[in-house]
Amino acid sequence: MSNILNLKGVKFFAIIVLAVALLATFGIAAQQASADTVSLSSCPTLRQGSSGDCVMTLQAMLDGGLVSDGKFGPKTALAVSVFQAAHNLTADAVVGPMTKAALMGSVATGNFPAGCTSAAGYSSTTGVKCDTGPSTGLPAGCSTTAGYSPLTGAKCDSSVPATPSGPLAGGAGDITLTLRGTYSGEEVGEGEKNVKVLAVDVEADDDSDVELDSVKVEFFQATTADDRDLPDYASEVSVWLKGVKVGSADTSDFTESSNFFSKSINLDGAIVRAGDEDELVIAVSANSSLDSGDIDTDAWQVDIVSVRFTDASGVTTTESGSAAATAGAGTYGKLFDFASFATANDAELTLSLDDEEINDVHLLDSDDTDDTDHAITSVLFDASGDSDIWVDEVVATITTTGEANESLIVVSTWIEVDGVRISEKETVADAGAITYDDLDYTIDAGDEKEFIFWVTMQNVDGALDEGDTVQLTVTTASTVAEDEAGDTVTAAGSNPVGGVHLLYNDGFRLVGHSQVATAFSTDGVNNDRVELELIFDVFNYGDVTLYIPDGDTFTSTSTSSNVSAPSTTEEVGYHIQTSGTVTPPSAQVSAVLTESDSDLTLKTNSYELKSGKTGTFNLKVTISADENPSIDNVGFRALLTGLGWATSDVATAAVVYTADLGDYKTNYATIAD
Repeated sequence: MSNILNLKGVKFFAIIVLAVALLATFGIAAQQASADTVSLSSCPTLRQGSSGDCVMTLQAMLDGGLVSDGKFGPKTALAVSVFQAAHNLTADAVVGPMTKAALMGSVATGNFPAGCTSAAGYSSTTGVKCDTGPSTGLPAGCSTTAGYSPLTGAKCDSSVPATPSGPLAGGAGDITLTLRGTYSGEEVGEGEKNVKVLAVDVEADDDSDVELDSVKVEFFQATTADDRDLPDYASEVSVWLKGVKVGSADTSDFTESSNFFSKSINLDGAIVRAGDEDELVIAVSANSSLDSGDIDTDAWQVDIVSVRFTDASGVTTTESGSAAATAGAGTYGKLFDFASFATANDAELTLSLDDEEINDVHLLDSDDTDDTDHAITSVLFDASGDSDIWVDEVVATITTTGEANESLIVVSTWIEVDGVRISEKETVADAGAITYDDLDYTIDAGDEKEFIFWVTMQNVDGALDEGDTVQLTVTTASTVAEDEAGDTVTAAGSNPVGGVHLLYNDGFRLVGHSQVATAFSTDGVNNDRVELELIFDVFNYGDVTLYIPDGDTFTSTSTSSNVSAPSTTEEVGYHIQTSGTVTPPSAQVSAVLTESDSDLTLKTNSYELKSGKTGTFNLKVTISADENPSIDNVGFRALLTGLGWATSDVATAAVVYTADLGDYKTNYATIAD
């Protein structure tokens, strides 16, 4: 008996000596093996009997007199057990995620990374900042929010904790699978990675933690007219637990039987704690190029055939899902299909008119000697969906009046976005066709940009005459655009048509307005009235003094806002719009035009407005019920219909201004009973 005890004592002493030797060299070994950290993180779980380059890397990191022969034998197992015990890990000689993380110096002490006792400074063992890792909610293996964890595959900007690993607690255990409705009818776009198509809840009973060892998945394409070969559609199938990638397999490794493709995908670190319910997800990564003839009517189904797991007592069990090779989506099955990148990401480009201040009809200030630049059309390019859209070409047509063809008076045209020119200055063909090419402009997914179309117009001493017009129309369908995958995106929407702008060397623009609409009740019977005041600013942009005829003309009345412009002899014109069916007799309508600006000078027949000056007018329109009680309880508004100008003090205008008058109107005012 004593000899046996002594022999045991000798063996125990030898183990202790070896353990001390191993521990004494771990710090040096970890530093020497720093160059191998990345390769170890990509290795599978290692245990006694494993072999190959991953074992050689492990042995180099453990050192302690080990020979790096790539064979995981008893000495390597002992070295691993001693290392695990020293780092408060289960000393089972199995190199899983936690042991690998510890060897790579990324296991946190308390709430801080290895080598840190607080959030201040840097780790003495790994060099990472002590305010990263578990204390900031970053997944294991991440020191910043950029990229993916080399340990778990989780996105480093995810707040979802890594799947717990380590020893299993409890005894005999079981799991329950429940299909979730999280993903249904998903579209997997060309080149998209890890598109989730199926989810189940995995619930461990209260008696034991469980580790999911593998999941057998199955795929089937039901449309016989389309390709039914899974590798032609997808490159990889991955498995995720609680948002962390725990396993994957290439589709080329799947087994095919009567068009059913299946494989048991091994999992690593997929632990569900006793009493917990965690989400298990199947995801698909599509090939970067898919045959359009196959993805138009394809109908794929994905199913979980079985889940293999181990409980804390070491018993491995297979939980059955659906029967293999089912003709339809089984118990845990879901339908999905593959699609072009644009379709899957709802990539769409829509064109529409945008800024009214540019698109509304304007008088453009041309010049007698210099060519002039003008913004004439504003178009909104809306990139809806989840893909950036690259715009390379826009087609438009410029239409002019007054000359034989557009090229005689339009010198060039270009596009600006955010005040920056994105196209060359293009010349205009005789018929007005323009192609703005090589734009190379990207609109971010979900964003919209205003494209402003500019023209340079010839001077008046050339072919351009005062009163000529210019207009631009964009041909939406001819827009050349692509999504992130390089697929063509056909622009939607009607063709945006800008205003018909007039060109004058001398003239004015309306540059501001306000209005007052007031109802007055005098006797409640027949002496009530409304006063409608149109207040507007006139700017003389030309080089000569202009004269605006002094007077007003009631041009029309109706229930609509369709107005009749004044003639050259009708001075300042206005229209009355009624909210009911009763229109006021002309005898009940009166108006007076006044000015309240020192820049306006009343002459014999007109108001004088010098070059570069702005004058303010007030046109007060009064509607009275004195002699016509039938217009009581009716609302009225006044609209400016036009005003003229001349270059001398005359009563007859040379030109009548009717551009951009949509906002020059009062509110309604109602004559009371």
